[in-house]
Amino acid sequence: MRRFFPLRPLVLTLAAGLPLACLADNDGEVAELRRQIQELTQRVDTHQSSLRVLAGRLQQLEAAGPGQARMVRTAADGSQPDASASREPGSPEGGGAEKVVREAPASRSAEAVYREQSAMFDRKFTLETGVSYSHSNRRDLFLNGFLALDAIFLGQINLDRIKADTLTFDLTGRYAPTDRLQFDINVPYLYRYSAFSSVGAGFSTSAVAERNVSNGDVGDVNAGVFYRLVQESADRPDTVLNFRVKAPTGTSPYGIKFEDSPDSGGNLKIPAKLPTGNGVWAASAGVSFIKTVDPAILFANLGYTHHFDRSFSDISSDPNTRTPGSVRLGDQFSLGAGFAFALNERMSLSTSYSHRFARKARIRQQGQDWQTVNGSDSSAGVLNFGVTYSLSDRRSMVFNLGIGVTADAPDITIGVKFPFSF
Repeated sequence: MRRFFPLRPLVLTLAAGLPLACLADNDGEVAELRRQIQELTQRVDTHQSSLRVLAGRLQQLEAAGPGQARMVRTAADGSQPDASASREPGSPEGGGAEKVVREAPASRSAEAVYREQSAMFDRKFTLETGVSYSHSNRRDLFLNGFLALDAIFLGQINLDRIKADTLTFDLTGRYAPTDRLQFDINVPYLYRYSAFSSVGAGFSTSAVAERNVSNGDVGDVNAGVFYRLVQESADRPDTVLNFRVKAPTGTSPYGIKFEDSPDSGGNLKIPAKLPTGNGVWAASAGVSFIKTVDPAILFANLGYTHHFDRSFSDISSDPNTRTPGSVRLGDQFSLGAGFAFALNERMSLSTSYSHRFARKARIRQQGQDWQTVNGSDSSAGVLNFGVTYSLSDRRSMVFNLGIGVTADAPDITIGVKFPFSF
């Protein structure tokens, strides 16, 4: 804290040094000088109080540092601060040295992290374009035969391999009419490429049948709403509820026919086309928690997705069969957590882990009972690494790398998004 020299003793000293002869000559002049001395003394006391208040405020600002998320403004002269500059809406009226607390503007990198993990509620319209690429490589070993003498396998051995690549283009619009409510809509376009291969055609371990399938189409369009239930404070996180509906606008996987590859001898079957959607309506609900621990941001989320039953005119994959029926996909439960670290005003790094559990699907042919599809349940875990960079006040870039840690998750996912606020 800076030191200030006391002015009152100095004034009293100067007053004491006045010539006494002059004071005795004129009583009126003595009274006037005494009055002036009293006024000067009162002014010195007032200035010393103001200096102490300003020194305390300066010490608070120096201790807070440049990364502090809040600032405290105090009226040093005892007057009411300007309402347009310092008073929060709903603050009490009146003067005095009342402290007025205001939220400092968040950094651009922190805003981009909030937008990515939950919602910004910034009362703006945001248009986001993005592209992502995912790759998965799966191998399956099929044994069709029996074991003789507990050591020799007699029968057919098939080693199937599927390499799947998906390129997704996303267009997302977001709008927040209030500081607690936000709407969004997402329209994806998917281009899929899959390579199918099988070893063991015609009982030969050297015979390999291969076939590629690729196509593109619009995916499942989805829309959501976010509601801020609790606003972040010093001891509690930002709590945001979200609800989302997904429509089956993409290519349905049901009724797609599987055909024999010409060079496989009936050992390899491939689909006529690849689906770009799951074919059914879905509704999901979740909650997100975000807490700022300057300069880091902690976040976690929970979600549940329910798929509705839907009937189709054909659910068979046999080219020579047409089977009407219904499909009931298993519900999903998801969770995730992570943190983001702001390197500076424009750039931040994030690390998170997400996991999704899916129950088994069920199908029902027309006139029959529901049957469980074996192997349709899944447990997909992904470790994510992200970089968020603010290009300007309105534009930012979000890069994400996802690494699958379970067999049901894609091996790798790479994506980049460009949100633009109007």
